[in-house]
Amino acid sequence: MARTFRLEIVTPEKTVFSEDVVSLVAPAENGYLGVLAGHAPLLCSLKPGEIRIRRESGELLYATSGGFMEVTPKRTVILSETAEAPEAIDASRAAEARKRAKERLATFNKEVDRERAESAVARADNRIKVAQKKR
Repeated sequence: MARTFRLEIVTPEKTVFSEDVVSLVAPAENGYLGVLAGHAPLLCSLKPGEIRIRRESGELLYATSGGFMEVTPKRTVILSETAEAPEAIDASRAAEARKRAKERLATFNKEVDRERAESAVARADNRIKVAQKKR
């Protein structure tokens, strides 16, 4: 039996995931970060990307919009605005959100919050990518 640690993924609405896992790969600000049981304590911010979870019974995937991750040797907590399994993602809605954000970026005026629009494109791209991995 592999060594495990407790992983909790929490959004403002609910606890999305709470189980013992073998490993985790999360999208940290400076690149993807892997976590195993016994990992050194760590606190980092997350960017939009895939959360890959390996359990003894198989693998899971979630799309996250970013957030924060706290790692201790026996427990990891991810606090995220959103965390969605591939089958829960409405790909057409994500594509529409991407289209709207791209249209905002194409508008060159002071009323467009460029950083916010770019962030919206990144979130939509990630949701579309993860949705394509439905099993």
